[in-house]
Amino acid sequence: MTDVPEPAVPEPAVPAPAGRPRRLCVVGAGYVGLTAAACFAHLGHDVTCVERDPGRLAVLQDGGIPIHEPGLGELVTSGRAAGRLRFTADVAPALDGADAAFLCVGTPPQPSGEPDLSYLATAARELARHAASDLVVVVKSTVPPGSCEALELVCAEEARPGVAIDVVSSPEFLRESRAVEDFLAPDRVVVGADDAGVARMVADLYPSGCPVVVCDRRGAELVKYAANTFLAIKISFANEVAQLCDALGTEAAAVLAGVGADHRIGREFLRPGPGYGGSCLPKDVAGFVSLGAAAGTCTDLAEAAEAQNTRARHSVVERLDSVLGGLAGRRIGVLGLAFKDGTDDTRDSPGLQIVEDLVAAGADVATYDPLVDARLPAGSRMPTPADAVSGADAIVVTVASDEYRALDPMETAESMAGRVVFDAAGVLDLDVWGSAGLTVYGVGRGVPHSFYPVVWTPLRWTTARRTAEAA
Repeated sequence: MTDVPEPAVPEPAVPAPAGRPRRLCVVGAGYVGLTAAACFAHLGHDVTCVERDPGRLAVLQDGGIPIHEPGLGELVTSGRAAGRLRFTADVAPALDGADAAFLCVGTPPQPSGEPDLSYLATAARELARHAASDLVVVVKSTVPPGSCEALELVCAEEARPGVAIDVVSSPEFLRESRAVEDFLAPDRVVVGADDAGVARMVADLYPSGCPVVVCDRRGAELVKYAANTFLAIKISFANEVAQLCDALGTEAAAVLAGVGADHRIGREFLRPGPGYGGSCLPKDVAGFVSLGAAAGTCTDLAEAAEAQNTRARHSVVERLDSVLGGLAGRRIGVLGLAFKDGTDDTRDSPGLQIVEDLVAAGADVATYDPLVDARLPAGSRMPTPADAVSGADAIVVTVASDEYRALDPMETAESMAGRVVFDAAGVLDLDVWGSAGLTVYGVGRGVPHSFYPVVWTPLRWTTARRTAEAA
């Protein structure tokens, strides 16, 4: 996913659920599960979150959180203090008296692009095995259409005699760095169920007044894939326009602003950059494509979005190579390793791909990211942006962070060995950085040599028309 504005932490006032408070079980304490558990507790529900990873569980039980997400730590703390949020490794006590259990476990893509549903099936079986009374199992994980029906069959095999398990789809639409805001003030809540009463009960768990889309399970499952695939197509389209702008010597920012001003299109996700990444868009687009293959339908647009996204990442390094006359032995500073600003998530990060491409080309890479402290496969991790750019022949900005926007161009120029800056995130002021003696390149900002081929083509066309008219 591309960058979004700085996240807004929700106000301390507690919103109300649409229905009465319930006792809930949430399986999985990752980005989705922990956000859901903390927000449901914030809404007044009694929540037990099941987490099997011992290290992650220890952090949670000690009062910390194992991920970086603005506003989430405060909700976890308040939920625990109010006695409405607890963490355990055991499913049985978590299900005691529960009205619904939310499945928030990973569905990672396989090499074919198909999601691995084995973790989800294991969790569903365990829920069914330990349920002492009728239970609604709500799948928040991203799954292909038909998965909830399959899981319901799996649950029926494991359930005790007389215990009915209803499996419902309610996919998540959380943006990392804005997950709390998205949960408490969602654009929509989608609930897919075969029973209208069950669908209403699940919908009533969410904040009062939020838009609710109720449909069948397959439709709800497809909403998530379709929404993320459309966003990916929009991002890839913006990058394709930016490539054309580079060739034409014009500014993509102005072009895309004109496109996005049309209310039918909108400005969101129309920013050129190094491509989308993270845990959702790449996985869901791949899932959408594999779903089309399984159903025997064409997914040409989604496949084109994937291809364009790959091109956007590699083109940054290709243009640097062209500008510098080769990358071997060059020192390159890379600012930004997470897939977007405000998160420590490096899954399918464009920045990491750029680092890997630079290292493969023989460059000496120094990297910086304020939140990412994990061991990296390539490049040298630096403690500050100044350390990353010191002595660099060129620097690359991959994330639209205010920290990079605030860098002093004069100080940066003095510390660099070269004069090339590639702003792949579109965060720097070209005029200000250019006045510091630096040559700033970007995505969709034009290139000096693009004038002649652009002008000669229209001249040829107009001349041809005039000649034809004269004849």
